[in-house]
Amino acid sequence: MDKKILVPLAEGFEMIEALSIVDVFRRAGVHVDLAAVGESLQVTSSHQVKVMADLPLAECCNTMYDLIVLPGGIPGAQNLQKSAILIELLRKQNSGNKLYAAICAAPALVLEHHGLLQGKKATCHPGFVEKLSSQDHVSERVVVDKNCVTSKGAGTSIEFALELLGIVMGEEKKKTVAKGMAIEV
Repeated sequence: MDKKILVPLAEGFEMIEALSIVDVFRRAGVHVDLAAVGESLQVTSSHQVKVMADLPLAECCNTMYDLIVLPGGIPGAQNLQKSAILIELLRKQNSGNKLYAAICAAPALVLEHHGLLQGKKATCHPGFVEKLSSQDHVSERVVVDKNCVTSKGAGTSIEFALELLGIVMGEEKKKTVAKGMAIEV
């Protein structure tokens, strides 16, 4: 069975965090749906770079994903927080014990806000740690707890993406992709 992941893009997303996930997973041959949260398939990053999504998020509702990954960025994470469609997808992912992940502000502003970190260890961008119910793991770069993975921010994007790839596709695929990127794991 082919693996499939979802990366939702909202206006103001952090480009490095979103596209590093897409790049790493597509290098591994994984199907990635880059989905626009808003009305337009063209989504503008927090640094004014326009990215064309593959499809609207509304078209993802009946698809089962092996992983849903939320990029951060401001106001991107705030816009993700407001998406009823995304929150429903994340709740289904969690209740089905399927993998979901978030980086930067998204763990605090989306996952914590909607109760999706309940009983789970997490980290996030240092500017948002006060919003997490527990700060026990905020010094860690990437935190894996059950079916949830969180990371600090743009500087940990590749490490985060490779950790997720290892979970979804196995350590050998992770090592192969990392080697192709001249990264030691």
